Amino acid sequence: MKLLIRRILLSLFSYRVLALVRWDLHFISVRFRNLLSCQPSKCSKRIERAARPLYLNLGSGPRGKSDDHWFNVDGYDANNVQCLMDFCRPWPFPHNSFDGIFCEHVFEHFDFEQGAWLLREALRVLRPGGAIRIIVPDGEKIIGTYRDSPSELLAHRDTGKNFAMDAVNSYFRQRYEHQYIYDWASLEHQLIQAGFQNAARVSYGEGNVSKSMLLDDQAYLWESLYVEASKPDRES
Repeated sequence: MKLLIRRILLSLFSYRVLALVRWDLHFISVRFRNLLSCQPSKCSKRIERAARPLYLNLGSGPRGKSDDHWFNVDGYDANNVQCLMDFCRPWPFPHNSFDGIFCEHVFEHFDFEQGAWLLREALRVLRPGGAIRIIVPDGEKIIGTYRDSPSELLAHRDTGKNFAMDAVNSYFRQRYEHQYIYDWASLEHQLIQAGFQNAARVSYGEGNVSKSMLLDDQAYLWESLYVEASKPDRES
């Protein structure tokens, strides 16, 4: 039955339209459910009772941490996700809730304007002096590898087609899931405009944040840009 419905819908609408509508309907459902369940109040109480330091795993997916020092959130149910939320709506957390935020291969799923909104919310919920660690596909590396070594790009992103431009498209689009691919300059700009300071390009498994925040997935190592920044300290 599901296959038949899918065929009928695809005969009427493009895959792109159906993908976007599916996501919109899902997050409408998430917002409605959160409203009925008083999600902001529940999140606030959890944060008040939580151990310190407390870190936010933003878009944890199936890699949510089972740890008292981590609060896992995502748009979809997954392992250890404690809060479902629509990232493009006000986050259900009080100001200055978290000591750090980890966000790996999530930020590229939002367009440039939505990304700016996410970073402003991240700044709001971080404690003064708290840090954010963002990991995204590195647009500069992807394009540079396409230019200089197409075979290397194909080795890391096999799309089933034997030409490197298809790999480039899969990074920049990914079935309409990816909305904006960053390089260092554009991500630094977003962080500074949001109010962060000390933006720095770092490496896999290394950085200026607490070691507890280094949750980097090795599967993303080759293709990723690693960036950190901090919320200004009120005392400085």
